[in-house]
Amino acid sequence: MALLKLSAMSSLAAAIVMASLTPATLAQGDAPMPNPPTFPDENPPIPNQDILGKFLFWEEQVSVDNTVACGTCHIHEAGGSDPRVVDPGSSAPGPDGILGTEDDAIGSRGIVRVDAAAGVYVHNGVFGNGAQVTPRKTPTMINAVYFNELFWDGRAPEAYTDPQTGLVEIPYLGALESQAAGPPLSDVEMGGVNQSWDRIADKLVTAKPLALGTDLPPEMADFLANFPSYPAMFEEVYGTPEITSKRIMFAIANYERTLISDETVLDSFLKGEIDTFPTPGMQLGFDLFQGAANCATCHTLPFAMDFDYHNIGVRPDADDIGRMEVTGDPADIAKFKTPNIRNAKLRGALFHNGSAATVRELVEFYDRGGDFNDGNLDENIIVLNLTEAEIDGLVEFIEDGATDPRVENRLHPFTRPTLRSELPSLNTSYGVASEAGPGEFATILGNQVANLGNSDYLIGLNSPSPNAPAIMALSFLPDPSGTPLPDPRNPVPVNLDLGTLVLRQATMTDANGMGTFALPINNNPVLAGLNFYAQWFVYDVAAVATGGVYGTEGLEVTIL
Repeated sequence: MALLKLSAMSSLAAAIVMASLTPATLAQGDAPMPNPPTFPDENPPIPNQDILGKFLFWEEQVSVDNTVACGTCHIHEAGGSDPRVVDPGSSAPGPDGILGTEDDAIGSRGIVRVDAAAGVYVHNGVFGNGAQVTPRKTPTMINAVYFNELFWDGRAPEAYTDPQTGLVEIPYLGALESQAAGPPLSDVEMGGVNQSWDRIADKLVTAKPLALGTDLPPEMADFLANFPSYPAMFEEVYGTPEITSKRIMFAIANYERTLISDETVLDSFLKGEIDTFPTPGMQLGFDLFQGAANCATCHTLPFAMDFDYHNIGVRPDADDIGRMEVTGDPADIAKFKTPNIRNAKLRGALFHNGSAATVRELVEFYDRGGDFNDGNLDENIIVLNLTEAEIDGLVEFIEDGATDPRVENRLHPFTRPTLRSELPSLNTSYGVASEAGPGEFATILGNQVANLGNSDYLIGLNSPSPNAPAIMALSFLPDPSGTPLPDPRNPVPVNLDLGTLVLRQATMTDANGMGTFALPINNNPVLAGLNFYAQWFVYDVAAVATGGVYGTEGLEVTIL
């Protein structure tokens, strides 16, 4: 079966093809998933374009602060999703707007809030000093090529409009391009406030490709050796060195079109390579999936999805209106895109809000007919009353029968570099902060990487003193005593060696008590590995305990 080439009749075409692949008619060898997929006419594959797209997809320097790449939230061996969802700090507030309450969702961590145009930190009352978190868990990008709309709510359409020109560059089959254009401008995920594609493109002109990444796969290492800059890479692929949003999106999308997971046990069955599943439990799970458990009604094979959206009762409808946010149709309230089941066991958390921690929890959710019904529940969500053996079989089928070993083990085409954010931080807080007021302390923000050539490197201040004078002090050594001593002029702990003080820069906190110190890092190899030490001091007459001055902890920074 050839892959559908979706057009204005894409939904109808999908319905016709899916109707021919109902659980009643699907048999072993009937319908393997098409690979390779169909590319849009406007973005056919060209030599090395997927390698360029792979660089851009894993490039943390696409983000405003060099801390997040597209791949940060789409790790291959995590099933193409975000493995960080199991860590503390991956919660986003629900409708009540308050973290730590029952309606919280599990999302993906993005950037600490900054203004990209002004080059300053921006106050965020919800996440404080930490990275912001998206209100929905990252869906997988593996096999995303088979969707005609992307994101949980389908807000990335198949018609791709170039964000720099406003022109529709791809009328059909362009959902991957549409999706890739969103996160780099998001003020939560990668872009900060007032980010633009012009600014991103200009940054890539001088950025060393994957300067923050390590362990490059051979095809990436070879390409970098031959084309050591992004302008050189773009010239090799497109004929000229110009970097534009269209070229970036086209490359990323065509890289993602290579990420097809079709070597599961399930796929071996669909291809006719095996007659039955290898264990009785897996066979039972497949039979239930196709029949009594009602799974295949929405997870229709071979794609394991039905190109549609459903309200399955994960949370009350008002918690997240889902597809209705895009269409405005009340009938779409709390409906979310049907995801592909392949590699589900690798994703760390399941459903749009991450509320199922395991495949077993997911199966048990469906067995009890969902958790909430506000009158709009999908008709296919019913109480199943499965036996424990049947639940075990479904879990085994999804976990072992629908997991691609290439995805799980980071094998081609699912090879990737290691991101800087996956390694221990090069910045370390140390020392002590002095009290700004009863129970109040200022915080130094050192989340960014001080890499060579980073002209936008920032150190931030989050203080309880709005519109107050502040000083950033830099030294080559920490306080030599190991115990911060008060400044001779004020009873404030000093975490720096005053004898090697190299810079004192005065500024003002903003109306929310935020301060920013900009330190462009020259592209000089001599600086690599150099350590420096930073501390903020704030003047505020309210800090009576320390004579009207207080300080933050120290920050040790290693230049990469």
